[in-house]
Amino acid sequence: MADAITDPVTVAVVLAVVVVAIAVAFFEMRFLHKKMKNRRVRAARHDTELQDEAHNAVVTTKAISATLERQGIRSPEVGAWLREAELAYERRNYRVTMEIIGKAKTRLLALKSAQASKGDIAKLETLSTAGDDAITTKEMLTKEIAPNLLQSKFSIELAETAIGQAQGAGRDITQATELLETARGKFGAKDYDMALSVARLSKRAAEGHKVEVPAMAPPPAPTSTAPATSNCPSCGASIHSDDTFCRKCGTRLGPSVCTSCRTSLLSDDAFCRKCGTPVSR
Repeated sequence: MADAITDPVTVAVVLAVVVVAIAVAFFEMRFLHKKMKNRRVRAARHDTELQDEAHNAVVTTKAISATLERQGIRSPEVGAWLREAELAYERRNYRVTMEIIGKAKTRLLALKSAQASKGDIAKLETLSTAGDDAITTKEMLTKEIAPNLLQSKFSIELAETAIGQAQGAGRDITQATELLETARGKFGAKDYDMALSVARLSKRAAEGHKVEVPAMAPPPAPTSTAPATSNCPSCGASIHSDDTFCRKCGTRLGPSVCTSCRTSLLSDDAFCRKCGTPVSR
């Protein structure tokens, strides 16, 4: 009986198993090596793209800031952020650069939106007072726009945004909503000063601040206009312009206009002083 270790079949099987294991290990090592290489290539490509993206973001934001400055919109805060972003870019902290640029862009967009909402009021703030023409333009714009009209409208919009954010955060917006409705009512009544004040209080209430609601002045009571009075031509008693008979002596006061030419008549006229038509009594 042949020894199992020296048996040719057993040896052949063992060798085949060893060859297969070596082949599997070889191909697995090649696969892992290729996968790691692709990962390094993608990481390097991503870093290069992030660098380009950060550079473009810095350049674009600086251009936007310069454009807005020429329009009179300036923000020292944005300038400081841009310097921080450039420093982070030089240190190859591209992700930090993108985060800072994001804040700067958000601030610039808010300033631009505020400028657009203010409209002609912004023109008043940027006009020079050196020449007579500029003063005339400012006076003209001031006459065309009621004081605090656009400011109150913009503050109402800010309060609406703040209330929406507070509602999303789960905060109590009861007081803020009531103040906003009051501000809208005052704006509709053209009380722009009060609308501006209440809208600002609404925004603060929505942000979680404690605010004190000012006392609202009651609307003025309607005044009735009494009819014009005159004297009866017969007894001199006081009569109203729409009276047909004197309430004291009963004298007929007559028509107020001529039936022929519609000329105004006095109560004691017997004939029309314009066409001569007799006045019926």
